[in-house]
Amino acid sequence: MRNTILTVLAASGILLSIAGRGLAMAPVVIDRLVAVVNSEIITLSDLQREESLRKNDAKQDDRQVLEDMIDRKLQMAAAKRAGMDVTDKELADAVADIMKRNSFSEVKQFEAALAKEGLALDQYKTELREQMTLSRTFNKFVRSAIAVDEAEVRAYYDRNIKTYSLPEEIRVRQILFPLPDNATPAEAGEVKAKASEVCERARKGEDFMRLVRRNSPVADSQDGDLGFMQRDHMLPELEEASRTLKPGEIAGPVLCAGGYHIIRLEEVRTPVRPYDKVKTEITNMLYQQKLENTYRSWLQTLRNDSHIENRL
Repeated sequence: MRNTILTVLAASGILLSIAGRGLAMAPVVIDRLVAVVNSEIITLSDLQREESLRKNDAKQDDRQVLEDMIDRKLQMAAAKRAGMDVTDKELADAVADIMKRNSFSEVKQFEAALAKEGLALDQYKTELREQMTLSRTFNKFVRSAIAVDEAEVRAYYDRNIKTYSLPEEIRVRQILFPLPDNATPAEAGEVKAKASEVCERARKGEDFMRLVRRNSPVADSQDGDLGFMQRDHMLPELEEASRTLKPGEIAGPVLCAGGYHIIRLEEVRTPVRPYDKVKTEITNMLYQQKLENTYRSWLQTLRNDSHIENRL
């Protein structure tokens, strides 16, 4: 439940990694200063507490955790300078909304639920205020500066067209000489001989379409055209026979699927996903890239304009 409560603001898409923090504190024997951020300090006990609250997160070393804490202090300072503090009323309204979303009709119920997570209401409000402030600041200084236009999306698609390629497809035309299931060896030999004779004529340059029409067992409105298909969707015997063919070349006769097949490779293509089908995907990806780059750049600016001592 605590995670649900503390992540209500996630819908804003904030990139800041601020885990829900309880009251548990790792044992500290000797405290000392580990960082100075302008006029604020971070002590070893602060760092240890932060690490204990990230016990369910991926393992991070001391330096990375400390850098995250420094970034958070810089952002809170930027919010204060910009007059973006969260008012008591805004905080109260946010708590009321969270209680409503989680079906708490009384404050005591809410406090009891927080207590199960080792968190007091006052501490929860402090963290929620910080989360709201950071979200507001992020939206103002980072998100509001981001836009992705149609030209950028199209240019990315054109530059990376291979990324959107689909598996290769081939178009094959065939002449089929059916072989009955109960054919005698002599009958099978006759069918194979006929197929071989027609295949040889095709290889010597006789009009393939005319051979299709003259030798198809029934009227074939497609003139033997099997259409485009991926190689692995073909009958294995035909796929193997077509593997080394170039467009216009002929293979056969191939025995499979109830008869002897003569095939001609008509065309090879590598289709791509249409732009309209991937436009939203590319837009979101470019937006996210800009968001992350702008966020990092903004943090670096805050660091450049601040006095920071990392003593770890």
